[in-house]
Amino acid sequence: MLPLLKKRLTFIVSILCMILNLSGLSYAKETTNDSSAQQPLLSQSKSFLQSQERLAYSLGIQAYIYGYPLVMSAKTMEDMVKNRAPINQFYYSDTLASPDYRDIVTPNSDTLYMSAWLDVSETPVRLTVPANPQNRYYTVPMLDAYTNTFRNVSNRSTKQQARQYIIAGPNWKGPTPAHIPVIYSPTPTVWLIGRVEVKGEADLPQAVSFEKQITITPVHPKLEKPDVSDTIPPDVLTSLSFFQVMTKMIQSNPPPECDRVLLDQFAQAGIDIQKGFDPSSLGPAKLAGLQRALQDAPAIVQNGFPDYTTFRNGWGSFSPIGSYGNQFLARSFIAYSGIGANVPSEQAYYRALTDGSGKPLTGAKSYTVHFTKEQLPKTSAFWSINVYDNQLFLAKTAADRASVRSNTGTLAYNPDGSLDLYLQQQPPKGKEGNWLSLPAGEFNLVLRVFAPDTAMADKLHNWPPVTESKSMP
Repeated sequence: MLPLLKKRLTFIVSILCMILNLSGLSYAKETTNDSSAQQPLLSQSKSFLQSQERLAYSLGIQAYIYGYPLVMSAKTMEDMVKNRAPINQFYYSDTLASPDYRDIVTPNSDTLYMSAWLDVSETPVRLTVPANPQNRYYTVPMLDAYTNTFRNVSNRSTKQQARQYIIAGPNWKGPTPAHIPVIYSPTPTVWLIGRVEVKGEADLPQAVSFEKQITITPVHPKLEKPDVSDTIPPDVLTSLSFFQVMTKMIQSNPPPECDRVLLDQFAQAGIDIQKGFDPSSLGPAKLAGLQRALQDAPAIVQNGFPDYTTFRNGWGSFSPIGSYGNQFLARSFIAYSGIGANVPSEQAYYRALTDGSGKPLTGAKSYTVHFTKEQLPKTSAFWSINVYDNQLFLAKTAADRASVRSNTGTLAYNPDGSLDLYLQQQPPKGKEGNWLSLPAGEFNLVLRVFAPDTAMADKLHNWPPVTESKSMP
């Protein structure tokens, strides 16, 4: 009985399978021949391409915000290595910055700049700073490839003594000179952008002499890599080459692990930090999305300050600055408006775009700024106010002077210890030392406090407003 039952069950199952297969073929044939059933698939295909374009656009915007400081680092490094000094060597300026100075945006005209781009992937470098018996203000900030300031060596940290430091890459395991502290950089690319105080025109030669005693030398010169770098396209900030430069910089300067959860998403738009960026591998929809992102992202970066800026009396303070954590838009905005900015404990920055009533600043008007004795910046070094044009470079003025500062001995204080500054195109008679010359058009101001007291780190500052006034004769 059992063998016969088994044969019958097998026959029944075979018949059922045949019926189901035939039914499926018939249904498939009906579906294939029904043109109305194809319509949803055609519209879905169009929707799919739109979604791909929008996805690439969204990721392209985020990648641009994240990568902007890296691309600016690459661009600045190429310019300076070509025109200033090779890798692992200092370039020393022997004059204060003028309106013709274009190495960085928003430079000050109060200190000498010295700059060096380091590659510490193969060998550390030794930084040497001299003794400083005159207590001249100086600082050597160290920035990683992402424009974060990770360390300052300054007259305060050295206590005016001569010092040496080893700057090593994040993965350096080799030998270093004994008894010299080692500073490990977060990335193999490091930017040193030092400042040295100049106390007035007569002090310039002494300041230059001091500056050139700050030196760097490779610890293992034979291990240095050849100074070879790709050429950065002139349109890198607005073309697809942006993502190529960005991914190359990330590959040679790996990001913090916590950033990878964001970076991994960029690969969906072809911005792959492992493989790089190859636009030829992308379809038209994703390319269109990235092109659209490149049209909109620059303006997002350039206007990325409101959520990070506190305004009082027309003066704005930005936070975070110098070191940014995961605030990528803040980091990009400072790379755009003031690349190389230091941390607030070393330099405090305040920018005025308007007068105290909210009107744009213009050289067609005259202004005063009145500091009470209590309002004057508190610092162990000095403070200054510089005037800039709308391209964020030092403004060109008829008097060819772009700042007033507290360390020159030329400011005249009132009997009660207060201070009046005069901002106008022509010098005020008898008040020339307190005069800040203005350009013809719109301008903005930056108040810097070098080596500020700890209370200055509070962003709720209370600087006096820039007040419109009649021009002093």
